[in-house]
Amino acid sequence: MYGVFTRKTLFALLVILIVVLILMGVAGNVMGVSAAPRELPIYSVETPEKVLSLGINCAWDDSDIDEILKLLDERGVKATFFVVGTWADHYPDAVRRIAAAGHEVGSHSNTHPDMTKLGREEIAQQLDASGSKLEALTGQRPVLFRAPSGAYNNLVVSTARSLGWEVIQWSNDSLDWKGLSVEEITARVTGAAGPGDIMLFHAGKPNTAEALRRVIDTLAAQGYRFAPVGELVYGPPYTIDHTGRQHK
Repeated sequence: MYGVFTRKTLFALLVILIVVLILMGVAGNVMGVSAAPRELPIYSVETPEKVLSLGINCAWDDSDIDEILKLLDERGVKATFFVVGTWADHYPDAVRRIAAAGHEVGSHSNTHPDMTKLGREEIAQQLDASGSKLEALTGQRPVLFRAPSGAYNNLVVSTARSLGWEVIQWSNDSLDWKGLSVEEITARVTGAAGPGDIMLFHAGKPNTAEALRRVIDTLAAQGYRFAPVGELVYGPPYTIDHTGRQHK
């Protein structure tokens, strides 16, 4: 009797286990179907070449633009300047000089809002307004967008891409906006640099220009070359892994 009871109990437990596993599988499939995949910008690019990009945000003032343009010209480096629309309103000649020097111009929004707090139409308005302003000043419609403060969500990324923009983040942050010294910025950036990096600098900060000079010289001595973001990233089709690194 004891043996029969044990076999019945084991059989019942086995049946219960099978049912639970089936239910878990069904639930997992439902969750997999309903959960939206995370939309990521491009943080960096997978490449065998020692190439990286300088991404310079323009949101404060134009006090160091001429110094930055001069040093980039002296070293034969082309960068990507992500410009806020209101910055372009205040410093249209600076935008023209950036473009005339052969640098790439991208959007950093129109008014520098927290894009994650906007609806789709408001996101589109930010992109369209900034794009129109930059096109009027440079003669070219920008196609790269870097979100203010790096704040994005699925709606921001998917909306931008649906409108023909590529969304760019960064993998190497200078933190120049925090008031770091030239030496601190240089060490931070060069110490972390790797192939396919997209860097973050800010125009209008006291130590950015000199730090850029040292970063460029140090990395060039290590065999790196610099390309605008638009030349570094791949066109479709491509994949982006969970770290935001783009693969061909």
